[in-house]
Amino acid sequence: MATIGKFCLTLTVLGLAVVSVWLVPTVGKLQNDVGTQLRDSKDKLADAKKEFDQRKAKHLESSHALGRLQIGWDKSWDVEQAGNAGITVEGARIAVSGLGTDSGLIPVVDGDGQEAAPAVHAFIALPEGMAYVGEFLAEPIEALNTTLTPTWQVTQEEVEDWQRAPEASWRFRTLIPSDKRLRIDRCNVHLQYLLEKAVDLDANVTRQRASLEDAEQQLQQRQRELLGDPGAPEIPGFPELSAGLTKAIRDLEDQRNDMLFVIDQLRRDLQHEAQKREQHLQRLQELSEQLPTEDEQTTEQPGQRAERPDRRLR
Repeated sequence: MATIGKFCLTLTVLGLAVVSVWLVPTVGKLQNDVGTQLRDSKDKLADAKKEFDQRKAKHLESSHALGRLQIGWDKSWDVEQAGNAGITVEGARIAVSGLGTDSGLIPVVDGDGQEAAPAVHAFIALPEGMAYVGEFLAEPIEALNTTLTPTWQVTQEEVEDWQRAPEASWRFRTLIPSDKRLRIDRCNVHLQYLLEKAVDLDANVTRQRASLEDAEQQLQQRQRELLGDPGAPEIPGFPELSAGLTKAIRDLEDQRNDMLFVIDQLRRDLQHEAQKREQHLQRLQELSEQLPTEDEQTTEQPGQRAERPDRRLR
């Protein structure tokens, strides 16, 4: 037995030696891998803890900012376009289903102690973000329904913007901060000024167009008077009504020129005849001077004939 025990012990020692030769490198590699993973895990844990602290600080800051923003906004309601809730645009008014006295929208008390319609500020969630619609008065207010009437002069473009996203959700608030309200009031005043200027501009454009049409009609009338109107009836003594003032003046100038030519010819003939008359008168004057006087006739004796020039008219 002792020999067999020694033999088994020898085999065991040899087997352990062989196993240790094969197992030691494997165990070492495994230890290295585990150590590397452990170091990576510690680094990731440190990074995660650092990122967690940063996100926690940012969340705390955002929470404080949200708290500051919520101061002065009072009550708010989100109305989705689903179920019994929804928005219906009726002209310049908005009918809201799902907002009423049951949801906390109640009339306010004015300075005289009378109930008055509360102011509601509307916002719409457009694809580019939440957009401010404007201030409305909620009247009448029912249990689950109310009608909002705008407090400013709504344009058609604004109504089209309200209907641009029919599936969009709406948010309503009873108050907004005073600084934002002041900016909105200034914008509304400026918008009202621009609307009035636009109305005046449209009226001016309408007047200018009417003046332009009247001027064009007057121009056409003047052109017909100057150049003629073939459709006008011919009236004796008024050729300019059908032939036009230009042609009538040209025809009159031609007639005047013809008459001036005739008058000039008559003037020349008259001048020629006047010259002939002067010549005849001068000849008669010369002949009358050659006639004998009474004294010459009495001194002439009978039988004698004085030598006198031949006074016959030649």
